[in-house]
Amino acid sequence: MSKNINSQAENSRIKLENYVKEYKIFIDTCSIVHFASIQFWNNIIPYLRIYKKRIIIPLKCFEELEKHSNNQSNNELAKNAKTGLEVISRLIKAGCVELRGEKGDNFADNVFQVVFTKFRLNYKLLLITQDNNLAKDILALNDNKSVKADDVHVQRINKYGYLSSFPWRKSEPNISFNGVSNIPANEIFKQFDTVTKVKDVKLNVSHIPQEGDAIYTDIGNMILIKKIASGGEGTIYETNSPYVAKIYKKENNTRRKYEKIKLMLSKQVKCNGICFPVSAIYNSQNEFVGYLMPEARGKELQRSIFIKPLFLKNFPSWKKRDTVELCITILEKIKYLHDRNVIIGDINPANILVVSPKEVNFVDTDSYQIEDYPCPVGTVNFTAPEIQRKHFSDFLRTIGNENFAVATLLFMIMLPGKPPYSQQGGENPINNIINMDFSYPFELSSNKKTPDGPWRFIWSHLTYDLKKAFYNTFRKNGANATEATRLNVSQWLSIFRYYLELLDSGKYGMQDKMSEDLFPVRHKKNPNATYVKCIMCGMEVDIQRCQNGICPTCLNKGEVYRCKNCGKELLFTNYQKYIKKAKKHDICRECYEYGNRVKEIKYCIDCGRAFEITNNEYGFYRERGLDLPKRCKSCRTQKKLWT
Repeated sequence: MSKNINSQAENSRIKLENYVKEYKIFIDTCSIVHFASIQFWNNIIPYLRIYKKRIIIPLKCFEELEKHSNNQSNNELAKNAKTGLEVISRLIKAGCVELRGEKGDNFADNVFQVVFTKFRLNYKLLLITQDNNLAKDILALNDNKSVKADDVHVQRINKYGYLSSFPWRKSEPNISFNGVSNIPANEIFKQFDTVTKVKDVKLNVSHIPQEGDAIYTDIGNMILIKKIASGGEGTIYETNSPYVAKIYKKENNTRRKYEKIKLMLSKQVKCNGICFPVSAIYNSQNEFVGYLMPEARGKELQRSIFIKPLFLKNFPSWKKRDTVELCITILEKIKYLHDRNVIIGDINPANILVVSPKEVNFVDTDSYQIEDYPCPVGTVNFTAPEIQRKHFSDFLRTIGNENFAVATLLFMIMLPGKPPYSQQGGENPINNIINMDFSYPFELSSNKKTPDGPWRFIWSHLTYDLKKAFYNTFRKNGANATEATRLNVSQWLSIFRYYLELLDSGKYGMQDKMSEDLFPVRHKKNPNATYVKCIMCGMEVDIQRCQNGICPTCLNKGEVYRCKNCGKELLFTNYQKYIKKAKKHDICRECYEYGNRVKEIKYCIDCGRAFEITNNEYGFYRERGLDLPKRCKSCRTQKKLWT
């Protein structure tokens, strides 16, 4: 049941996004005062921002709202109209809504009739209304066969704040989104709750092909030209075709793998960058030995983006917008798979190859979870709390499990290579994930364990929406922290597309230009603070955090030298030098404390009192070949006075 609900919600989001992207949208008064209108605005506003679109409201509807807001006989209508007016006014200022029309226009219904009749020849039009009669009148325009135009669409706001057809309509309009929402049923894999009964037993194979050998596939016979790579399961070969071959090792060539590859080949999964099997491979004895797939190129995400020196070496010109666009590219490919009920399972940065922000390749797709064939592998950082310490081959992952891995991948791209549960003084990664002990602050909430280094700076420069989404996903009791409530790929896409829009428009850099950098070196500027340049490094910093014009980072730097006794490296900080006006010590604290420690206790030959010889004093006399004192300090002083 929950899978059906999630599927319906996803279809509703896709439908709403497509309408915003493709149609001019008009809304009627009765929909503005509908009880779910606030939720509707919350659902649609992100897409209006992404696609830079506005919903059109006839001026006559706005006048009707003003009239309803003063209704003395219907308090509920008056209240809803007032709320509607407030919301519409804010959305007009935000650029999400515009008023059209003139004071002399007739009733709103007549306005819609005129506008839709006139403009349906040039635009795709959608009317949102709760009025049955108006809906029928507008839809009747589609019956005019003498006019060649796109069909007009009419939808109503449902109780969830999404759009639905009227119940008397025979069918839903034909909506598509990037060519994947209207996937034929026979191209979508089934969903299962239990693991396949096909045994993971070895197949009897007489010969495993190697370089120079012939292989046999459904799309022709080929030759294995050259070994490209080798892993735990098998070897990848270049062939005399546009494809590469994965040949399983004899011990890994099992009945389950064979049946799974055949199942994967039963659907037309064709998406640039997803290296899905295109044919099974057989040896000269017609025995299954592997599969054929598109060739992939690019740098492993794990060995490029996730390691700063390699990141800067491989992609030296990248800025923040490039990592945001990379996230969008990856999310679009994952969405393509999820739309077909394919769960990746092992979302592993070593299996994602990056060419550019717009070109990414997914490899090792034979491990994906397909129907009742589980993904048998996984890594700790990308495993959801509820399935930690489980054997991956014994159960089927849910889309909720997958959404955790997706969120982790996005986090580790935006904070290059840093897992979300890495922290100062924390437990091991598995316990941190199970406990959902997330260390990055949001608003006034923080566990004060944010990792040292650039991570807190990078975090501070992310958009509010993205920080909120990460926090609510990874923090225990967050709004999106459970298997059922985690954000899906469409919701993440909305957040990242809006982020990219802010960066490309220059709006995000207006407050702080450093927000466009991959590795900012300070926190994001506070618009209410005054900033000055540090006299040492020239970096802008909040004047309240400076001392004598020096920023905190420079205050913690200084002269490095060595202890004259033990050679230990010491730091004489700028804070000590310029703020405390302290003297630079020649020896380290340990040597200082050791030197003042008592080495021997002696008794004065004059007064008989005990006195101490410290390690410093002992060393002083021995280095000079002198005898240790026989008198106490007081008697030595008296003796000097008399001599």
